[in-house]
Amino acid sequence: MAITIAEISEKDICHNLQMIRNQSNNVAILAMVKADGYGHSILDVSRIFRKEKVEYLGVALISEGLKIRQAGDNGKILVMVSPEPSDADYFIDFNIETAFSSFDILTAFEKRAREREVVIYGHLYIDTGMHRDGLSPQEAMAFMDFIKDKPNIKIVGLMTHLATADMPEIDFVDKQLECFESVRIELENAGYKFKYIHAANSSGVANYPKSYYSMVRPGISLYGYMPSEAMAKKLNLHPSLTWKSKVMLVKDVPKGGFIGYSKSYVAENDMKIAVVPVGYADGLQRNLKNRFQCLINGKRCNSVGTVCMDEFMADITNTNIKQGDEVVLLGKQGDEEITVYELAQLSYSIPYERTSAISGRVKRIIVKQA
Repeated sequence: MAITIAEISEKDICHNLQMIRNQSNNVAILAMVKADGYGHSILDVSRIFRKEKVEYLGVALISEGLKIRQAGDNGKILVMVSPEPSDADYFIDFNIETAFSSFDILTAFEKRAREREVVIYGHLYIDTGMHRDGLSPQEAMAFMDFIKDKPNIKIVGLMTHLATADMPEIDFVDKQLECFESVRIELENAGYKFKYIHAANSSGVANYPKSYYSMVRPGISLYGYMPSEAMAKKLNLHPSLTWKSKVMLVKDVPKGGFIGYSKSYVAENDMKIAVVPVGYADGLQRNLKNRFQCLINGKRCNSVGTVCMDEFMADITNTNIKQGDEVVLLGKQGDEEITVYELAQLSYSIPYERTSAISGRVKRIIVKQA
């Protein structure tokens, strides 16, 4: 029986999707579900997004795309990270699209598609200054000219990625979009048209309307989070994940007694602690020792001692907390709330990492809309 769970609110995810649609003028949506849906269960959130009629699902790796396909999904899927040349058959057999970032992959995929007498669909990825994925702007025309007489490759999209959209005070996204627009116009003037033109990630949706084009690619925002809490409020997003467990043991600790590994906490007075079966193997970072809080019976309780692989301990002195009581690590309980921003700050991390790091042994439960 699952003791530690992550409840995912379908209602909140649908609300967030609608807020993003409203903000981006109802252009097409490519919903990013990579990294197990940012920790929210890739298959479950994919079903929600398909029900809400998004245009695409976006993944990082072909293995993620295959998982979605093998679960029965027949809609459009785009793989963002450059694949291996030998992966061409997967894209063919499972009708998955790729973001082309190199001529090597283009030539390998074109050769394999020609051999099998099929078409591989893809998007031309332009590197506008992030220097991670994509071809240089100077290579874009040569890329399209190469496939002009190659019927086995069809490019349906033109895309880039914004490096500092969450930092509008830095004048870089505008430069990226100027570069991207220049490439788009040059290709269009040469007769190359694209059904899908996309640049905006979650922060682009929030801060750069001119990045919307014909499709946007929200990720973390779909789940109710942004790089900062202020940005999440700007889009009126609702956090969709509640991470909870239970008190499994209640123990008395005498004054001077130490708690957990390495004697990292010594009781200054007689105290009572709760033992909770969540540890760093579940995604609760070890560097949070003695610094984070959880919610039990609507009250904040301080963690004490080093976070173990499978458990942590919390100070419940002078409370009536008992074995079996609910513990919330992320989310609301009563009038209190532990936010992802609180956990991220305490662990020197970011909201993306905190939800994505919740491990597979934490059971995901989708809370259906009423």
